[in-house]
Amino acid sequence: MDHIEIFLDEKRLSSSSNTIKQYGLILRNFQEFCGKPLDKVNRHEIIRYLNHLMFEEERSKAYVSNIMSIIKSFYSFLSENEYTTSNPAKGINAVKIDKKAPVYLTQDEMQALIKTAVSPRDSLIVKMLYATGVRVSELVNIKKQDIDLGRNTIKVFGKGAKERVVLLPDTLKAQLEAYCEGLTDDQKLFNLNVRTVERDIKTLAAQAGINKKVTPHKLRHSFATHMLQNGGNVVAIQKLLGHTSLNTTQIYTHYSVDELKDMYAHTHPMSK
Repeated sequence: MDHIEIFLDEKRLSSSSNTIKQYGLILRNFQEFCGKPLDKVNRHEIIRYLNHLMFEEERSKAYVSNIMSIIKSFYSFLSENEYTTSNPAKGINAVKIDKKAPVYLTQDEMQALIKTAVSPRDSLIVKMLYATGVRVSELVNIKKQDIDLGRNTIKVFGKGAKERVVLLPDTLKAQLEAYCEGLTDDQKLFNLNVRTVERDIKTLAAQAGINKKVTPHKLRHSFATHMLQNGGNVVAIQKLLGHTSLNTTQIYTHYSVDELKDMYAHTHPMSK
């Protein structure tokens, strides 16, 4: 019995094909390391594999934490469905990750990127990523029927096929409406995959002279950071980003040294 395939079949109901492919690769690599069927693996072998990744392959803590999460999910599935009599991953301590403030573009850099994206398609992609905060995987799946210009909203489907609504600014409505002309309701706005959008954003950033590694996800970071810098409510931003936990959103409540100096100069009595 191939327990990995059984697990993947279950996950296909709620996960993307890319996620399923990643899960399969991770679990097959783990099985190859152990040299035995995964239902025969014990707790020590799991810990040994995680240590191997971190200290021998020198993988990042974030990477190992992700691997560990998938392995735990796999064994929880086996245990809950009685494919095994025990869960060897139960109780293994989580990998402690040092949280880093996300890299984002300044507002000037964002304007430079927007000005560089001159084609109708590129212009709309950059503006929608920044204006709505959607993930690139969500962007490429938006259909004409998901857009409600009357209410200034777009329906997107996030991780685990969870549906949420993001907001559309008035400044983008006319451009989006013109772009959608000729599309049928069930057509996607962009006949592109995630990798193509990532490549195009990288090219545009280089043309704009932005000296950062710019990805679609950096525009999502910029969306959240700029809203918070301008007085946005962190709970509201959590809803727009589709974060399950508020803790995830709070990584955006960061300030640069210059911003702290400016705030200090304007607010602390002794600085005046």
